[in-house]
Amino acid sequence: MKGSTLDKDALIAAVDLVGRSGATNFEVGYLHDDVPSERAGWYAQAQYRGARLIAEDHRGPIEAAEALARRVLAGAECAHCHRPVVLGGGVELSACRWTRRGARWARGCEIV
Repeated sequence: MKGSTLDKDALIAAVDLVGRSGATNFEVGYLHDDVPSERAGWYAQAQYRGARLIAEDHRGPIEAAEALARRVLAGAECAHCHRPVVLGGGVELSACRWTRRGARWARGCEIV
């Protein structure tokens, strides 16, 4: 797909994370027909019991799925160490830093 960063690992990691977070449904799609792919308004959404998380208006399906994965993690608590989840740089001793490693999101408390 022209104009989109194709990264199969990012998509697999997003689908896996959404499933591990308890979602009952995962969907990737676009809003606009008859436009270049990068202007189609790609979205990814996860359905939970009584709630839905959406990442909207991205350049491609991979970007939408990656944004949804980050949204799932934002403000979450690690089910293993019970510390708040953080993404990105910096080291917070009172948090569990999650990173994507290939086709899987990994919790900081499991990375040696």
